[in-house]
Amino acid sequence: MRDAGDKNPGGLVAHPSDAAQSAASDFVSLRFTGQAGEYFRIWIVNICLSIVTLGIYSAWAKVRRKRYFYGNTLLGDSAFEYLADPKAILKGRIVVVGGFAIYSLVGRINPLAGLAMALVFLGVLPWLIVRASRFNAVNSAHRNVRFDFRAGYGEMARLLTLPIVLVPLTLGLLYPYYAYRKRRFFLEHSTYGTTPFAFDASAGAYYLVYLKSALMFVVFLAGSVVTLGLGALPFYIWFAAYRDGALARLTWKSTRLGGLRFDCGWKTGGLFKLYLVNSLGVIFSAGLLSPWAAVRTARYQLKRISLRPGGEIGAFLAAAQEQVGAVGDEASDLLGFDFGL
Repeated sequence: MRDAGDKNPGGLVAHPSDAAQSAASDFVSLRFTGQAGEYFRIWIVNICLSIVTLGIYSAWAKVRRKRYFYGNTLLGDSAFEYLADPKAILKGRIVVVGGFAIYSLVGRINPLAGLAMALVFLGVLPWLIVRASRFNAVNSAHRNVRFDFRAGYGEMARLLTLPIVLVPLTLGLLYPYYAYRKRRFFLEHSTYGTTPFAFDASAGAYYLVYLKSALMFVVFLAGSVVTLGLGALPFYIWFAAYRDGALARLTWKSTRLGGLRFDCGWKTGGLFKLYLVNSLGVIFSAGLLSPWAAVRTARYQLKRISLRPGGEIGAFLAAAQEQVGAVGDEASDLLGFDFGL
């Protein structure tokens, strides 16, 4: 469930083009079937209508974008679905924009009142994140089975003390622990139908990834001192490719859904070439190749995420459909807002 390139998480077809899958036939890969030309038309219309309507259409633009990427992401022969109502997204954005406008106005008139409102916002933030996360989860589905996210506001508040309070106090030393806790929190409070996700990575593994990334960044920073402008771009792209690939492999390989395990084949070299070509294309086209870059990214990343069933994956998905049919669709108890968080 992702945004922006925006794709996250029947008869099943493995991709023989992936060397890892050809060596292990029990892996089932995600596929992305979108085309740059198709998405460009959606993208340019979304931009034009959002400008003409002073941003009001942006809620519909988000739904169109996510439906395109979800609908072109296949597990076997079944595509994912994005089911959100644009009007619900617009309501949430009006609430958020209105709240910030009131905060800005009050802060200029009375700084103390503005500070009080900021504290109130911090108190409400866990609730906003939980509701927005559940909205996005419940409006994501595969084979008519919805995802879900259920977490307590107190739990979310405790999680948020890490980036807001403890990470700054430790000069960033607790950031890897926060990244670990955040990933674990969101996965362990998520379900597919009635089947919960599980996460078995350790905080130490996250620290190791961030330590290697930090050392690499220092080396690249020193090298970029003598290489200015676009010449420094490959240094930063290689760093981003290493970090993203290492974190993705660690996260996906540590995730389970019932008897299913996940695998990830994002490689530093492959991501580097992807990011470099995308960056140059977007820069030299003044942004017009952004849809092309988004489609290339989705195709590369999704093709290299696969599932390793503990049993027959079709039976697992069918069982999930039956379980959800038995308990009913609980989406109606949602607040119905997406706050854009």
